[in-house]
Amino acid sequence: MSILVHKVSKLLGDSKILDRISLYVPESSLTVIMGPSGSGKSSLLRIIAGLDDCDHGSIWLRGIDMTTVSTQYRRMSFVFQNYALFKHMTVYENISFGLKLRRYPSHKIKNEVNDLLNCLRIADVSFEYPSKLSGGQKQRVALARGLAIRPDFLLLDEPFGALDGELRRHLRKWLKYYLQGNKITTIMVTHDEGEAIEMADEIAILKGGRLLQRGKPKNLYDRPINLFVGIFLGSLVEMPGSNESIATTPESKDSVTSYKFSSNLIWKEIFVNGSMHKHRFFLRPHEFSIKSVGDAQLTPVEIETITHKRKFIQLNLRGTFFLWSLDIPIGYQAFRNLHVKSFAQRLYIQPRFEVSLRAYTTTDAWQQNISIQIGW
Repeated sequence: MSILVHKVSKLLGDSKILDRISLYVPESSLTVIMGPSGSGKSSLLRIIAGLDDCDHGSIWLRGIDMTTVSTQYRRMSFVFQNYALFKHMTVYENISFGLKLRRYPSHKIKNEVNDLLNCLRIADVSFEYPSKLSGGQKQRVALARGLAIRPDFLLLDEPFGALDGELRRHLRKWLKYYLQGNKITTIMVTHDEGEAIEMADEIAILKGGRLLQRGKPKNLYDRPINLFVGIFLGSLVEMPGSNESIATTPESKDSVTSYKFSSNLIWKEIFVNGSMHKHRFFLRPHEFSIKSVGDAQLTPVEIETITHKRKFIQLNLRGTFFLWSLDIPIGYQAFRNLHVKSFAQRLYIQPRFEVSLRAYTTTDAWQQNISIQIGW
């Protein structure tokens, strides 16, 4: 039950909403589409669902060209952001509607609906009408209605956008398990990079109606094709870009400090052949190791702020001998192990044993990428 989007384009006047998008979603897998507002995500979902036509290209389902086939024959459920609940029906009636159309036995309808009500934690509002529901409850009712008929294909547009905290985390784990168990091929749109990385078998990044990159979540996170993709999937820390941006020590105004990256033994292995003049270099925050005791091999930093989060502590650090600021999340136990007594205390950082250095050319950092695997 695969989905193939083949060179799909959609025009709005002289503007291309979608520009030759090709995407393959294997049977029973979940592909997440990400991108900024206006990148064409929702338009692509509507074309796959058969709600809108494309100007060029084709949509293939189960290996069959379904481009001109009506929505009702695609065996597909979709949950969009407006929910589209039937206002004159209760929650229970909304969820059971598709099953009744398919003439399921009453006992099967009851079992299926009650199971979804409980799993999605909306059993307490099963006899309420949509006008009495919160946005998060409406969202879960729409999801339950889409899942009840056990479709071959499922399209989701921000299915957890109105939910917060523990409920959101619970439901995305449950949904992933449910989709795998029922072998439902799914495309989901979300702006939450953590949600995408946790749930997706593959992620596709759109920008300006074009597909920039697609692949396994870890591959995209470690090796984004350009800076735009890298930032979209999580925080990046930029390394100081050149010797000119690195200050000298107060003791030696005529010579560059020995702490500069190009002469530090660990960093020297990265910045070879003067490449730091030609590229911008980035690491993910978790790829830094922080120590309270240093030596000549480590880069000294000072603490600017310490912010306590729910699951970690955010350290805002600055370079001791050159202009550099970086935010590093660290677990509570790891922070305790640093024995930080005051903001005046110096810490030391270095890249972890293996990191994927992301290098983008200084002339066009958004378009070109060199991915370098390094380790010590």
